[in-house]
Amino acid sequence: MNASHARLFAAIAMTLALTACQKLGGITAAGGDKAQNLTVGETVSGEITSSSTLNYNDGSRHQGYKVTMKSGEAVSLELGGSLSGQLAVFDGQNMIANASSSSSGEGDSAGSVNLAFRAPKDGSYLIAVNSASADAFGPFKLKAAKVVPYDGKPLGADSEATDWLMGDKQEYKLKIDKAGLYAITLESSAFDAYLHLNGRNVELEDDDNGGNLNARIRTYLEPGEYTIAASSVNGNTGSFKLNVKLTPTENGLVTRDGTALTIGQTAQSMMDSRGRRTFVLNLDAPKHIQFDAIADGFDSVLKITGPGVDEENDDGGNGTNAQLTLDLRAGRYIVAVTSLGSQQGVFELETTDLGGGDVAAPANSNRKDAAEEAAADAAAAVIN
Repeated sequence: MNASHARLFAAIAMTLALTACQKLGGITAAGGDKAQNLTVGETVSGEITSSSTLNYNDGSRHQGYKVTMKSGEAVSLELGGSLSGQLAVFDGQNMIANASSSSSGEGDSAGSVNLAFRAPKDGSYLIAVNSASADAFGPFKLKAAKVVPYDGKPLGADSEATDWLMGDKQEYKLKIDKAGLYAITLESSAFDAYLHLNGRNVELEDDDNGGNLNARIRTYLEPGEYTIAASSVNGNTGSFKLNVKLTPTENGLVTRDGTALTIGQTAQSMMDSRGRRTFVLNLDAPKHIQFDAIADGFDSVLKITGPGVDEENDDGGNGTNAQLTLDLRAGRYIVAVTSLGSQQGVFELETTDLGGGDVAAPANSNRKDAAEEAAADAAAAVIN
């Protein structure tokens, strides 16, 4: 190999090595050396411009910060400002945590980025503030705060815990002293919340029943110990609130089949082990009735049988709730609420008198009505 070829080969090798270094997580070793010091408990301001260090893998830019931590110490990071950005944490050349903007992309606000991580050992860690794309620039503020984890005491009725999600899943003990209807809610603006509850023959999970990507489970719990698992659907980490409330039931929670319905009142109930619950409605005069089975966490189905009626509905109400509006003659009706897939959970059954109950009986229906009423009475007797 002559001298000119050797110089060319060395230049190519150096370029490839530099490119590989730049592509490692989008952060260069040189970028790490140039990183500013960041103290836990302070907020720093910065700006991503066209002069910021280039990430050769996607054309974005970054600014690095060094933070010194002890093994097991937990830190929360919050990136705010007009920059559409991302956060990443490196231990040497290994990325140990990352998060992207929670922005919907609408309006002028880029949305905040929240990230929490725990130091696996004593040492310095590189925090990279990355622009989300090659054309994303702007000022930002980076806040680093010490995380004080939840004290670990079991949760109970009407209790609340504020904590930080550090990894894939965190578990909490729940101790129930009084049987009743409980609402367990996981709220976070940093990640898409997901809840899982198990114990005492209960196995329930939920994603978005709490609204705004929050999770909520409503169910009847017997006294005993349970486990709540909090996790993130989108893989982000950050702060959250975990709330447990004992929900009052006006007329008691219906746990038996064959309970009589009162028009105008809401019956709060729970499914049996088969994912089913039945009620009885007695009418002494024709009525125009609307039935709504409002479930929290499962797809409800309504079925009503009685004199001249055999109707079923799945999603006639809001969302996956069932609804039936029927002209009913005087008589005895069986109202059954079931869940698709035999899922467990609580629900509300509303019966509303819509008025205009002038319901004409079909011709030659007496014999059929008597048979149907007898069948309904027999079904109710079996249920009771």
